[in-house]
Amino acid sequence: MKRKDLTGQTFGRLTVVEYAGHAKNGNAQWLCQCTCGNTAVVDGYRLRRGTTTSCGCYRREYMAKAIRENPKTVAQMGKKAQFKQTEGVNVAAATKLRSTNRSGVIGVSFDRQSGKWNARLFMKGRLLLNKQFVNFDEAVRARHQAEKEFLEPLIARVNDVAPCDVPVNSQPVRRQTRASAN
Repeated sequence: MKRKDLTGQTFGRLTVVEYAGHAKNGNAQWLCQCTCGNTAVVDGYRLRRGTTTSCGCYRREYMAKAIRENPKTVAQMGKKAQFKQTEGVNVAAATKLRSTNRSGVIGVSFDRQSGKWNARLFMKGRLLLNKQFVNFDEAVRARHQAEKEFLEPLIARVNDVAPCDVPVNSQPVRRQTRASAN
């Protein structure tokens, strides 16, 4: 099947500059110049059908506008103190007990399939702690150790206090779970 030459045609905010090869599925790909100044390689089928009309700038603009006009989001914007960001880490979220938590300890949960306790600490898009333990107390100790190692120094740097003075997670009251009831 012969390729249709799209060079010079405009689709939404994109103007086709030149042929850029073909995709794994066999569709022609085209190098396009966006009105914002960026370039993008776009599938010819998506251009002709109107699925892709910009380099992504339109979506960014549209979402920014939608966020600014959402009354719930606007109401939360003034409450930044609730969501204290520390070097890209939402400390409040990392140290707050979720309502769905059944163990009573942040970052500790029971895995029914394996019959073991999981200890986790997720920070900056990475799992820094992800281990299984037979004993609940071992999982709690591992979680607290990870908090001391990763969260306390982070909070201390921002607040200019000694890491040992920062209580990250006090020993909570353990709620009864099915696993601990047996």
